[in-house]
Amino acid sequence: MTNEPSHFQLADLSADLRHHANTLGEEAAIFLADRSASSPWQRVIVCDFEFLYDTDAFKRYQVAEGDPTQGFVRWPFHRIVAGAWCMLTVSSDMDRPVVSNIEAMTNCSEAEIVDAFFAICSTFPDARLVSWGGESKDFPCLKRAAIERGMILPLQLRDPAPFARSRLDLASAVRSLSPYVHLPEFCEAVGVASKPLPSKDISLAVRHEVWDHVETQVTADICTTAQLAWRYFLATGSASGSPVAGDAAIIAALAERFPDNAWLSKMVRPQALAA
Repeated sequence: MTNEPSHFQLADLSADLRHHANTLGEEAAIFLADRSASSPWQRVIVCDFEFLYDTDAFKRYQVAEGDPTQGFVRWPFHRIVAGAWCMLTVSSDMDRPVVSNIEAMTNCSEAEIVDAFFAICSTFPDARLVSWGGESKDFPCLKRAAIERGMILPLQLRDPAPFARSRLDLASAVRSLSPYVHLPEFCEAVGVASKPLPSKDISLAVRHEVWDHVETQVTADICTTAQLAWRYFLATGSASGSPVAGDAAIIAALAERFPDNAWLSKMVRPQALAA
C-alpha cells in the first residue's frame, strides 16, 4: 500500500490550486482597482501654531557650545503656546468646502495643545495636514514635542520627507524654486485678507500673555490658510466652484465658532453684503 497520491488526485489538486489562484487574482484585481480609483472627496486639516522661545534652554546651549548660532534661537527651542485647526471636506461636485472640527487653544500647556491636535489627526488618519510654512517650523516643533514627551506621532507626521503625500505646505507648493514668501505677502498679492496683527506684534502678545490677541491671530491664520488651500484645490482640479463661494463657507463657519472674534465678524459683513 502506498501513500503517494494518484494521477487523478494530483489532477484534482492542480485544478483546486488553479481555482484558488484565479480567485485570489480576481480579488487582488478588484482590490487594486478600488485603490486606484480616485476618491470623490478628500479631507484636509488646516493648522497653525504660535510659539514662545525657551530662552533658558537656549542659554544653556549657548554656554555649552559657545553660541555657534550667533544668538539666533532656532526651532528646537520654540515652544508651542497656541494652536488652531479646522477640517475642510472637498469634493469635485460641491462648489464650496464643508468646514468642521474647528478648534483654537491658547493659554494651555504645550503638551495639552499637542495632545489635542494629535487626537484629531489620529481620528481622521486619511486627512492631509495643510499649512503655510509648516515644514519649516510647525511640523518640526510638533515632532520635537512628541520626542520630548514620548508621545506617538499621528500618521500624517511620520513620513520625514518634506513633500510627503500626507502633508501639504502651501508655501512650498505655490513657489516651486522661487524664494520663500510670507503668508501676508502672498495673501496681499492674491487679494485675501490676513493677519489682524503684524507678525512682530503677535510675538509681543505671546510674551505678555495677551491671549485674546493671540487667539484672534492664530484663528485668522487658519482662516487665511484655508482660503488659500481652497484656491489651490481649484487651481489643481481637486475641487470645483469659485474662490468667493469657498471664502463664504470658511469665514461663516469660523465666525460662528468664534462669535467674539472681531476680525472674523468684520470679515463676515462684506460676505453678507455680497450674498
